[in-house]
Amino acid sequence: MTGGAPGHRTILISGGTVVNAEGFVRADVLISGERIVGIGVDQGWQADEVIDATGKYIMPGGIDAHTHLEYPIDGFTTRTSDDFATGSVAAAFGGTTMFIDFVKKHPEQSLFETFVDRRATAEQKSIIDFGLHAIVPPLAQQPDVHEDLRRLHATQGVSSWKFFMAYPGTQMVEDDELLAGMDLARALGALPMVHAENGHMINRAVQRLLDDGNTAEVFHAEAHGHASEAEAVHRAIVLAEEVGTPLYVVHVSSRLAAAEIASARSEGLEIWGETCPQYLLTAREDYEHLGDEAAGYICSPPIRERENQDDLWRYLCADGLSTLATDHAAFCMHQTEDLPPQKLRSPGYFPKTPNGVPGLEDRLMVVWEAGVASGRMDMCRFVEVTSARPAKLFGLYPQKGTVSVGADADLIVWDPAADHVITSDGSHSRTDYNLYEGMRVTGLPVTVLSRGRILIRDRELQPEARQTRGRYLERGPAQLY
Repeated sequence: MTGGAPGHRTILISGGTVVNAEGFVRADVLISGERIVGIGVDQGWQADEVIDATGKYIMPGGIDAHTHLEYPIDGFTTRTSDDFATGSVAAAFGGTTMFIDFVKKHPEQSLFETFVDRRATAEQKSIIDFGLHAIVPPLAQQPDVHEDLRRLHATQGVSSWKFFMAYPGTQMVEDDELLAGMDLARALGALPMVHAENGHMINRAVQRLLDDGNTAEVFHAEAHGHASEAEAVHRAIVLAEEVGTPLYVVHVSSRLAAAEIASARSEGLEIWGETCPQYLLTAREDYEHLGDEAAGYICSPPIRERENQDDLWRYLCADGLSTLATDHAAFCMHQTEDLPPQKLRSPGYFPKTPNGVPGLEDRLMVVWEAGVASGRMDMCRFVEVTSARPAKLFGLYPQKGTVSVGADADLIVWDPAADHVITSDGSHSRTDYNLYEGMRVTGLPVTVLSRGRILIRDRELQPEARQTRGRYLERGPAQLY
């Protein structure tokens, strides 16, 4: 029997174990063109190409719902080191087959105009599919921004909007603006997202540190205390409950903030928390003696003390926290051919250090090692937090996030026995350091497909990956349960 639609190239992934968030089963997967068309055993399927997955897992490609590729900082005068080309290649090598990035309003454009330009840039470069969240600027920057949000929702399928509760004077929205944005999101069926840190508390802490002469990179974490994160998370939950809207909290780093989310979820509120690998696997103890080089660990919220990690793992495994993204914002430590020093542009003065760490390529590998291989989480939960739940919350399921008939053939063949040592030299991201330098992981995506295109085969980038581009995906409403 020949599988697949006439005229479509067919691929059979045979001998593997299909892993979804709901469970796992020994089965072959038949692909025709861009879609999965069959899942079964001993079906007699014939295909143009066969991938042997014996002893391996067939999982949906990872979805990283929080990245910053080619992302502008300093008033659009510079950007993160990864563009959409290098970032998407790094993602593919790590088993991530879709990312959702952000659009920040350009000072000389409307949010809608900035969005259109950024979408076009990504479409020209990314080798995997992508989406874009809208960052809602303070009304002082664009009084009619709600009109743009309506237009983006209706014409671009932008169903998630991010609000900053930090960075007063540049990106922070006040509570009345956040309430108004939540009201609009509820009316349209969009999902509000918050960067939840109390910007005024942080500014006060920064000034006190500077007044005392505590300017070194390690003091960044002290300026971003647990309380400033927990307060903002609590406030955002209260506001969302008042409006009657669901809420997604990005990059949760503090056990106190995670406890606020878990408590709200236990009461039946539609609150969703995201955490990141850097908070689960690295700690202040790793950088507190590095001097200026501690700049490589600076992100907001900060990488906190090691004793904080166990609680984050507990919440993630028990669904107090619901997704795992990277907040990938890669910067180079030192001078490169086309970029000046970024992380070390102002050594010894943490307020001038760009916020962000790399991790897009490493996410699945390090969390499999520290989560699944260690026995903290099972592989179905791994698929849930890295792929299925992001797909559902951001309006992509069941096109993405599942190995199911009719879904896009975004698949990874995962070898649980493959061995790899993570190094910056071996990374495909345009950074000159790696938070997980020297970490040995067992378990790798050895073959990666995006809509039926084989991007990575036996850990090698394929010519097909360079010949076509990923697609921008319009997204629907969140699937909350």
